[in-house]
Amino acid sequence: MGLIKGICMTIGLLGSSVFIFLISQVTLESKDNIGQTNEGKSSAKSICFLLGEDKPGYEYFTLAKAYYLNDDEDKTDVVVNTCRSIEEVIQYLNEHNNQNPWSTIEVVLHGNPYSGLSTNIKDGGLRATPKNLLKSTLLNGLPNLQTGTINSETKINFWGCGIGKNPFINMALDTFFSLETGEKPIIYTSPHFVIFKPQAGASTPRKLKASYWPYIYKRGYRPSESVIAQAMRKQYPDDTIQWESAIRETANDTSFLNNSFHIPVSWTVIYDQKEDRPSVSTEAEKLAWINSQPSLLEKISELQIPKNKFHWTVNKIIHTKEDGSKVPAIKAIGMATILCVLEETI
Repeated sequence: MGLIKGICMTIGLLGSSVFIFLISQVTLESKDNIGQTNEGKSSAKSICFLLGEDKPGYEYFTLAKAYYLNDDEDKTDVVVNTCRSIEEVIQYLNEHNNQNPWSTIEVVLHGNPYSGLSTNIKDGGLRATPKNLLKSTLLNGLPNLQTGTINSETKINFWGCGIGKNPFINMALDTFFSLETGEKPIIYTSPHFVIFKPQAGASTPRKLKASYWPYIYKRGYRPSESVIAQAMRKQYPDDTIQWESAIRETANDTSFLNNSFHIPVSWTVIYDQKEDRPSVSTEAEKLAWINSQPSLLEKISELQIPKNKFHWTVNKIIHTKEDGSKVPAIKAIGMATILCVLEETI
């Protein structure tokens, strides 16, 4: 197994989390049109959706686009880079329905098993968190795929870091991308980290998958390498990894890299009067206020991250409502950091 170098980015609940494995640049011809097709294709059988765009300095979607336009085995007939929600993907497939089912549908996006997919469920709607996805399946919140868009032999692959490890994500995508008649495609959601790696001297990047081992701690309170290594040995007793060297970034050629990202939680409670707000000036008072918010505790539980793994800031604020009016409130922000050791998977 070789050193993983490429780019992977995921988005948390309220912000972005970045995994960087950058070694070199790849030159791309500008191909920004919706439905960009590979030359020499008379009829589209495969399609790739890029559900996001790169922030300055990052090339996750840029490299994914180059990969699906050029890779000898995985290139698709069409690359679409204008959809920004699950609803828009379904609408695109329905609008381009020629009664000739797609053979392969690739969906590239950011995500993680904790906070879900970094895209909206509907255009301008809620983020695709595991809970929101589950609710949407129960409410039939998305349009159905039309007959002819897919069949039981269609393969739909969702490439987002570790999203396949969350059963709610799997359940929702299985529901959204099935026909109303009950016919289902073959759906794959990646349980691995997804990395698009530039190749020196080649215009086509590589797509890599990596197994990962997470360690969670309060943001801003990273323990020493020895403490983390000891905890990971207890957390993963069946793995024979040399945790100290795996955690430590070195210049040696190793199959491991360690990376961290943040999972934020935000909660605001509005009060009728300033005097109604309890004191949150001490750590004990802040913790007591957090524990008095059952909906916040439920939100934390959904992430499957212990409450004490978040660093909390709790303050009295003046909250601006959608109509512009200002009201007294208390706002809590919790931040957990997830350190991941990665190993390339064959």
